[in-house]
Amino acid sequence: MNNLNLDKYLNIVNDEKVKRGLETYIPLYPMLRIENGKLYIGVMITEENDNVWSKEEQIKSEYWALIDINNDTIVEFNKTSDKDFVIGDVIPKNVENKQQELSKYTVEKTLQYKNYLINDIKNEKLPLQKKLSEILGNEMEIDGEKVNINDYLLSNLEDEIKNKINDLIDILIQSKYGSITFYYDNLFNQIVTDYKDNGIINNDKMKLCIEIMNNYYDGVIGIDNFFHI
Repeated sequence: MNNLNLDKYLNIVNDEKVKRGLETYIPLYPMLRIENGKLYIGVMITEENDNVWSKEEQIKSEYWALIDINNDTIVEFNKTSDKDFVIGDVIPKNVENKQQELSKYTVEKTLQYKNYLINDIKNEKLPLQKKLSEILGNEMEIDGEKVNINDYLLSNLEDEIKNKINDLIDILIQSKYGSITFYYDNLFNQIVTDYKDNGIINNDKMKLCIEIMNNYYDGVIGIDNFFHI
């Protein structure tokens, strides 16, 4: 994730976990939590081998910490089994919407890029190709049959085009989701600043932070509960 001074919270928790002999645990990206009407920086802590990216895992953090917003000191460092951050039932993650959105976006972009490349191969020519076409025409005889040169080239490139488009779509989606984290960092800092300056907790911005974290950590449950709005 992009860094707008949020790494300092990870460093604070990392120092504390080492003091407690929890070297095999890692803090997740800083979140927020409301406790008794006060806003704190909240950090979930999971085993380093936990696959927090897989929605199949359903990981609940084993430890969690609260950091005072004003002086950046740890006010609580809890083992979840001793003091749970979940009050009541775990609020389920809505991962289906994300998967549906991704599938729709992937299909649309794949068709868009494929059509663009096909049209380009069929209709656009390099300067040298234009000269050759003027002399030789757009058809040639292959295996005793006359075929359109561009159609022939396209048929030979179709599998490669498909693979390259899939690679491009993967890069595109990664970049799109990467940009969302910039919004998170800005929202996070806005919420903290509003609270420090005016004593206001903006629940709408908090809910957006929850949505981003749920999308970012597919395999982690209880994020809604952790923010405790």
